[in-house]
Amino acid sequence: MNYKHIGLLVLLVIPLIEVYSQDTTDLMSRLEKENSNTINYTTATFKTTRLINGHTVENVGKGVLDVKISHRFGTLGGTDGGSYNLFGLDNATMRMGLDYGITRFLMIGIGRSTYKKTYDAFFKV
Repeated sequence: MNYKHIGLLVLLVIPLIEVYSQDTTDLMSRLEKENSNTINYTTATFKTTRLINGHTVENVGKGVLDVKISHRFGTLGGTDGGSYNLFGLDNATMRMGLDYGITRFLMIGIGRSTYKKTYDAFFKV
C-alpha cells in the first residue's frame, strides 16, 4: 500500500472510533449544589480607579488618599514635534490629582491640569 491509501484508511477509521472523555455530569451536579445559595461578588475588576483617561468602577478604600500624576505627551513628529520639541516631551500635558475614600462606596477627588490650567473635582459612588 502506498501512503495515500494509508492516509485515506486512517481518515475513514478515525470517525468510527469511540472516544471517551472525562464524565462531567457528576462534577457539574456537585458544583450546582454548592453554589445554589451563594452570592459571589466580583471585586478588583480593575486594579486602580483610573484607566487611561477615564474612571473605572473601582473606588479607593475608606480613609485612603490616592495621589495620581498623569502625563499625556504631545505630538511625536510633524510640524510641532520631532527633535526640536524632544519628541513630544516639551509640549506634554500633566495632571496632578488627589482621590480620597470617605467610605467604602464613596470617593471624592480634586485635580489640576496644565492644559489651559484647569481644575477639576468629582465624587464617585
